[in-house]
Amino acid sequence: MFPCNFKLSIFIHKIGYSFIAFLFGYGKEAFSAAFENLGVTILNVPGWFSSFFVLNGGYISSALFFVIITGLKKTGAKKYLLGIIAIVYMFISVINPALQFTWVYIIFFVSIVIILYMVKKSSLEEWIIDIAGISAIAYIIYDTFVDTILFTINEKFNIINSWRSAPPAYLVKLSEITPLPALVWAIIWLVISILLFHMLLIKSSRYLRR
Repeated sequence: MFPCNFKLSIFIHKIGYSFIAFLFGYGKEAFSAAFENLGVTILNVPGWFSSFFVLNGGYISSALFFVIITGLKKTGAKKYLLGIIAIVYMFISVINPALQFTWVYIIFFVSIVIILYMVKKSSLEEWIIDIAGISAIAYIIYDTFVDTILFTINEKFNIINSWRSAPPAYLVKLSEITPLPALVWAIIWLVISILLFHMLLIKSSRYLRR
């Protein structure tokens, strides 16, 4: 289930990245370009304003998905959430050739959803919904904390010589078009994601237990 959710979190990240590029005039090619092998692709759109939003688009999408799915889980829409996610996941994967190699994860995810609907276990459904939401916000935390903040610390103090990761290209590009370095952008998004996680999941669950 966890590799599937990892792919889903990348999928959500790429949706925001490519959708904002599409809105700012990149065209429908934004989707195929952004999803190409699920790697990091810089979509060069004209203008500083549009570039700024495109570069932040992936994190915006991941954060919004977490907020929306966490909010809807508390409403009557909860029983439809997994089905809607599975349908959207399948639809975009079918129309986008770059996602064809992810079908094994899609089939696995859809199978889990079908089984959950068959057994009608509300607690299990909530658990999977939580995992889907947390995986989206965890993607931001990993990207910013591990691949950027810890990488920068390691590079400065040479703690682990074999470290092969690097800050995400969109954070590096943000540092080029703004006065703030990639490390500061990583800290900003890390703080945002942790605050969202605390307010919508941890604080909310404590309130419900009361």
